[in-house]
Amino acid sequence: MNSSIAWFVRNPIAANLLMLLILASGIIGSLGMGKEVFPSTGINLINISMPYPGAGPREVEEQIVVRIEEAIYTLEGIKHIRSQARQSSGKVTVEVADGYDMTKMINDIKARVDSIITFPSDAERAVISEQKMRDEVIRVALFGDAGEAVLREYGQRIRDDLAALPDVDFVELWGVREPQIDIELSEMNMRRYAISFNDVVSAVRQSSLNLPAGTIRANSGDIQIQTRGQAYYEEDFKQIVVSSRADGTEIKIEDVATVIDGFEERNLRTRFNGANAIFLGVRVGNNPNVVATTAAVKDYVNAGSSFLPPGLQLQTWKDFSNMFSGRLALLSKNAFGGLILVFVVLMLFLRPQLAFWVAVGIAIAYMGALWILPSIGLTLNMLSMFSFLLILGIIVDDAIIVGESIYRHQQLGYDGDTAARMGAQAVSKPVLLAVVSTMIVFLPMLFLPGMWPKFLWAIPAVTLVALSFSLIESFWILPSHLAKMKPEKPATTKIGIAVRNIRKSFANGLVSFAQNTYNPFLQKALDWRALTLIGFCLAFVLSITLISAGYIKQRFMPDVPSDFISMRIEMPDGYSAEGKAEITQRAERAAKLLASDPAIKSQIATDNLVANQLSFMYGDTIRLTLELQPDMSGQVSPTLVGERWQQLIGEIPQAKTFNVDASAAGPGNGERITGVLTSNNLDQLTAAAQFLKQRMRDIPGARNIRDDIHSGRSDIDINLLPYGNNFGIGLADVARQVRHGFYGAEAQRVPRGRDDVRVMVRYPKRDRSQVDSLDNMRIRTPSGAEVPFYSVAETSYVPGYTRINRQDRQRSVKVSARPTANKLTVDEMAQILFGEIGPELQRLYPEVVLNKDEQLAEQDEFFATAAKLFVLALGMIYILMAVEFKSYLKPLGVLSAVPFGMMGAVFGHLIMGLNFSVLSYLGVLAASGVVVNDNLVLIDRINQLRAEGLVVKEALVRAGQERFRPIVLTSLTTFIGLAPILLETSMQARFLIPMIASLAFGVLFATVVTLVFVPCLYLSGANLNARWEKKMLQPIENSRAEGDT
Repeated sequence: MNSSIAWFVRNPIAANLLMLLILASGIIGSLGMGKEVFPSTGINLINISMPYPGAGPREVEEQIVVRIEEAIYTLEGIKHIRSQARQSSGKVTVEVADGYDMTKMINDIKARVDSIITFPSDAERAVISEQKMRDEVIRVALFGDAGEAVLREYGQRIRDDLAALPDVDFVELWGVREPQIDIELSEMNMRRYAISFNDVVSAVRQSSLNLPAGTIRANSGDIQIQTRGQAYYEEDFKQIVVSSRADGTEIKIEDVATVIDGFEERNLRTRFNGANAIFLGVRVGNNPNVVATTAAVKDYVNAGSSFLPPGLQLQTWKDFSNMFSGRLALLSKNAFGGLILVFVVLMLFLRPQLAFWVAVGIAIAYMGALWILPSIGLTLNMLSMFSFLLILGIIVDDAIIVGESIYRHQQLGYDGDTAARMGAQAVSKPVLLAVVSTMIVFLPMLFLPGMWPKFLWAIPAVTLVALSFSLIESFWILPSHLAKMKPEKPATTKIGIAVRNIRKSFANGLVSFAQNTYNPFLQKALDWRALTLIGFCLAFVLSITLISAGYIKQRFMPDVPSDFISMRIEMPDGYSAEGKAEITQRAERAAKLLASDPAIKSQIATDNLVANQLSFMYGDTIRLTLELQPDMSGQVSPTLVGERWQQLIGEIPQAKTFNVDASAAGPGNGERITGVLTSNNLDQLTAAAQFLKQRMRDIPGARNIRDDIHSGRSDIDINLLPYGNNFGIGLADVARQVRHGFYGAEAQRVPRGRDDVRVMVRYPKRDRSQVDSLDNMRIRTPSGAEVPFYSVAETSYVPGYTRINRQDRQRSVKVSARPTANKLTVDEMAQILFGEIGPELQRLYPEVVLNKDEQLAEQDEFFATAAKLFVLALGMIYILMAVEFKSYLKPLGVLSAVPFGMMGAVFGHLIMGLNFSVLSYLGVLAASGVVVNDNLVLIDRINQLRAEGLVVKEALVRAGQERFRPIVLTSLTTFIGLAPILLETSMQARFLIPMIASLAFGVLFATVVTLVFVPCLYLSGANLNARWEKKMLQPIENSRAEGDT
């Protein structure tokens, strides 16, 4: 290393060319770098979906879900199996353990599922696919005064147009139902015309078809023979002949049935700004450019009026590229502002030229990273931008330490080349060791459990590459530039003289402070080292107590207000569509009143609070979303807006769930805590769920308590009476005819444009909405006779479900609640739920198991594994330093300050009123790199002075004074460089502030630890070592003394 430093000092052209190469390559690399919101990655999940038309959840569970579970659960590599049985379909989700090939696992699962021969004949083929995180960049709303058919038609056209735009991988159309043709046949008409459902189905299949009949190979050429009788639309099906009488009269479908060319019967309704709507989600593929893609989508939307009919509008919604652009603008603005502040600080204490080249060093490290990162598949996304911000303080440290050392050697009278060479070589060992140690600290992020390494790998990748180029710049480029730094010329202008005097006062003030304040303080601290060490340890214990006692709350993700406020209302199973529509309209009307609400009006400067509102109703759930006007969250709390919206809507007594979410980074007003109950004893499972809900209601601060038991409806079971056998009717005959009447018989599927349109033959909707229709039904016997349903079968009512959940081959129920802000945290609720209520529940219901849900379990696994890996990393750093220092104790002095970086982060959160989150811990990780860097520089100088013959205390005092300036400058520049973000109020900044606070305050507090605590610890260790050596040598000296006598 020393020889290479000297070579580049002697060859400045090589250093300049290397700098230009890195800068140019970085610019080129950044231009071709993919830009996306979040990194696209697989998430180790495989979905198995299997439709079973007309079947209820119990039948789907028994006939589909359980059979798939039992077929695949023995496959090696399966971590968890989660299933859901719903009306007409079943879904099994397989979570694959880390380290297993997903393609092979999909093939193995497909082979197992395909080998099942006991699926019901009416079940469709299973669809097996890997679940991936597709990057949705923007949504487009098509809305207006139009029916569903018109919206769907134009929506499909727009989908095709958007899919043809650059970098668009997939466009999802949602909020629409599939088209369907219903042939509704009443019981009265069937009896009048002596026909059955099967007759109509057969007529459709016999008459509605296109069939190629071969080719006539004539001398004049081939002639294709083709039968073309396929019915496509309502009128076509009406003309199909069902039967012919002896007199030649034809009975057509239109004579006996009503044909409706409409949509599937699914409770689905979407509204945007009070009008009917559908939505298109635009997702990008590999190496995307979200900014260019969203710009193209916006251009298309702006031109939409050219082809849309009157009354329809296009509008973008949830432009996720704004989040990307906002983070990029925040990074650019604050990086530039931080560089200016760093430059000013270094200029005040050192020299303008040195400050300039140190600032350039940061740009070189960043450009070097942008050069290399695209070649390893990294894109510019939220995580990689986050990483560039995270390592800003670490990168600037290397250049400051090397630059300050060169400057100090110049002040000692060495010429430019010699000062550059000697200054860089003097600190090359600690700087190199510090950078390698920092790299080791970040490496464990690649080995975190679950999907975390795939999602977070940008952080260690950016860190490792940027730090590598930081070393290149600090050792090969910076010394070459500083070697040519000429002695300062005397100022001749008034401004120059004033600036020089200011710089001189700051520089001399720092030196004077080190000599007159720090030096005597350090000597006293060394004299009272035991008291000093105890004081630092007590401060550290206090910081840990602040978190453990709940004075500083912990959250997995920071609670950041959003410009979007969402509401979820879940009604009881079977609640009427009209009732849900009325609730939706109440919520929409309440949203319009928010701007005039006194609690909100006093905080905003406009009467226009809400920019857009979305209403989405499906099944028994209503979802509503309000988009606030831009930057409105800076004027009024979105949480307050959500609470007032909920209050203006009023009570909904029948609602099972009525929640509002105003957070941009997670579940919102207090993260949800969820317990998962599993058992094959359904009675105990249901009772345990009710017990758990009741006990959670007793927890002060717990709210919005709910479970996912989707019951409340009744199922009708059909049993054959003995009398039915007299007519030759079996249970299968009754079941099939009832199915045809109430679910429908699928006559065929018609290819119409892009759609496969089902043709269903069944009772009219009014008959399918009444229980009496079942009793009035006629069952057709094999001889053609008709007998009343009640004469051959009986019915019984049993409790039913609209959805059945399973986990790891057992029935499961999730019970969840939210903690109230400032009263209860997720950790406190989890302790009560799993530490106190859990054992009690286990005693009462021994066949029921209570576990944490997958999100909470994954968080626990994340923190547990991260802690182990961090300890392992510290162990590796200790070994590295022990080998370098040739000592067991000296590395402990370097690493001793790492926990105190955590102390500074805690106090920083307390000062700024922040919760501690996973981002806060990442900031602590970055602060550890800076702290290790400073400690290495100090202890390396202590070792040099001791090698020169100085006693321990004298070496400590002198090293502290000599390294005071670089240590203070690294900490000061890191803190000041990050200060602009701490003062930001934008949503993007609020998301990053916990991490920045940890890094900035951690480094600031650790500076005192490095300059005071570490010398005291070093002296205590040296004294202990001396006493140990003396104790070990005493027997030898005694034996020598005895020998002399």
